Amino acid sequence: MHDTIAGPRTVGLRTAIMTAIAGVPAQVKTHALAQVTAYTEQVNRAAEDANSTTVDAHLERAAFWACIAREHGASEAEIHAARLAGHHHVATARQ
Repeated sequence: MHDTIAGPRTVGLRTAIMTAIAGVPAQVKTHALAQVTAYTEQVNRAAEDANSTTVDAHLERAAFWACIAREHGASEAEIHAARLAGHHHVATARQ
C-alpha cells in the first residue's frame, strides 16, 4: 500500500492548509488589537457614567486582549495605537 497523503493530488491541498495555518497568528493579532480598541472605548464610556460599575471589568478585558495581541506578534506601539484609537472614538463621538 502506498502513502496517499504525499501523492500529487494532495500536495496542493497540503500547501493550502499550511498557508492558511500560517496566517492565523496575524488574524488573531488583528482581532485582538480591535478588541483592545473596543474595550478601551467602553472604559471611557463607562467612566463618564457615574452609575457604571463596569470600568474595572472593561480595563481587565482590554488588558487581556493586549496580552493576546502580544502573544501573536503585536508590538507595544501597535497596542498603544489601539488604545489611542479607543480614546479617539469616544472623543470624536462627543463632538
